[in-house]
Amino acid sequence: MTSASGAVAHDISADAHHVRLSGALTMDSVGDICSRLKPLNGGGLLVLDASGVTTADSSALALMTSLLRQARESHMRVDLRPLPQAFAAIIELYGLQDILSPHGEA
Repeated sequence: MTSASGAVAHDISADAHHVRLSGALTMDSVGDICSRLKPLNGGGLLVLDASGVTTADSSALALMTSLLRQARESHMRVDLRPLPQAFAAIIELYGLQDILSPHGEA
């Protein structure tokens, strides 16, 4: 599903939610992407893959941290895939290296 240059795919299997984000995740696209995500619930695993993101701003960080919070509140384990270079500077700027790193959540 595409939205203003950003895209999301959210697949649910018996034991996991797989969320793949790609394209530009900016304030122009994140709101629509959020509306397309299914609720995280029921435990299990959240696989969060943003490796296809080409551009990210603080809206992208808000989306990512919101998904991680929802997973934690739903008692889900998190598999955060390595983030692309598009996130590096903004993650450092906001001091979120411990949260938005492949080993920040488990």
